[in-house]
Amino acid sequence: MSDLEPSEDDLIRLLIDSWTALRAGTLGEDQQALLDRERPQWQCEAANLIAEGLLAYVTVEMVEPDLAHDRQIDPHNTPSPQDYAARLGAHMMDFVDYRGDLVQTRRLGTH
Repeated sequence: MSDLEPSEDDLIRLLIDSWTALRAGTLGEDQQALLDRERPQWQCEAANLIAEGLLAYVTVEMVEPDLAHDRQIDPHNTPSPQDYAARLGAHMMDFVDYRGDLVQTRRLGTH
């Protein structure tokens, strides 16, 4: 890799910052055109990175504490993989449901 090629971390930061700026209406047309030309799937890449990050966050910060609380109440309660998946899915649907509330903030567009 040459000194001019971005590291993976730099690329991830560029994708996320650009995706966020696009939704906030602050991504320059020239920057978007460059990304669209040089990396046509950049928006999908950014969305996948964000989705994977949210999945990890929800699992670590929400689902695991839920299950630990349940085990504290009933030490014999061992959730099945289906229980685990159901909790994870419910939390993820909460995020999806917030999409409609974004317009109310009037800070970000509805790209």
